[in-house]
Amino acid sequence: MSRRAFLVRRIGWAVFVAWVVITGMFLALVAAPDHNLSILQYGLPADEARRVAEQYRERMHYDEPLLRRYAHWMWELGTFQFGRSYVQGRPVNAILAPALRLTLLYLVPGVALASLAGVLGGLAASLWRGTVGRVASAFGHLGAAFPAFLLAEALALLAAGEAGAIARWNPDVGAFAGSNPTVLAVAVGVVATTLGATLLQYAAAETDSVAGTPFVKRLRANGAPPRRIAAHVLRNAAPPLVALFSIRVLAVLLLGVYLVEAALGIPGFGEVTLTAIRDRDIAVVLAATLITTLLGVFGTLVEDVVTVTIDPRSGSE
Repeated sequence: MSRRAFLVRRIGWAVFVAWVVITGMFLALVAAPDHNLSILQYGLPADEARRVAEQYRERMHYDEPLLRRYAHWMWELGTFQFGRSYVQGRPVNAILAPALRLTLLYLVPGVALASLAGVLGGLAASLWRGTVGRVASAFGHLGAAFPAFLLAEALALLAAGEAGAIARWNPDVGAFAGSNPTVLAVAVGVVATTLGATLLQYAAAETDSVAGTPFVKRLRANGAPPRRIAAHVLRNAAPPLVALFSIRVLAVLLLGVYLVEAALGIPGFGEVTLTAIRDRDIAVVLAATLITTLLGVFGTLVEDVVTVTIDPRSGSE
């Protein structure tokens, strides 16, 4: 199979899975009772409650045929219109968009630092058996074993310095005012440490298997510089590393974000989702679930594209 055919097949599969997820969510909503109407009608006189019910049914297209409702559903999700939260009285986009931006403020640099530390540390642990290799290996074991929640609390306490209190997010100021930059830096450190330590272990295992091949041994025997040896090892270990890295990054998105934001009080995507679950805010929970699921689907697609770009042989399988 050619590279183009492989990519077309994988893109088609990702789109199909996304369609199945969206359609399944629509069918679940059709079958389940809608509690939003009772929230809107609470405490209203009978005539006012009937008028609100009619307006709500018209807004939600409940009086239309099922296929037309499905078409509205697909159009709204395709244009990123996630409806309205009747618990908070605001559009879901206005709730999730700022929270997602806030999460990305610490997640993107944290993942970037973790990937860099994981690759370089894994190479050091597998190619250099001296002090550098031992330090890298120790970081991998200790960082992976330390719970993210406790690490966030410990770093927040250290970051508070002489204040004697754990650094916490201040919702009354912007992201780059007051103590909030310190809290974001702590979040970056937690993500980089916990994710980077795990990636380092994977990178060390994969590069170690390549470092033991006859070709690398011949390079060492011929006095090849360390940079050339490291480049060869990394190039051959890259395809499995991409797959492993993407799995761990998705795990951080699914679990680490919630732990870090709960520990530091950051009102990001994870904290907003947890609050919506506690408040039974179905609209926000559904939108957050859909976003997370689609990120997983298209994250896997990106992994396939990167893998076949690095190693064209993988697309011929």
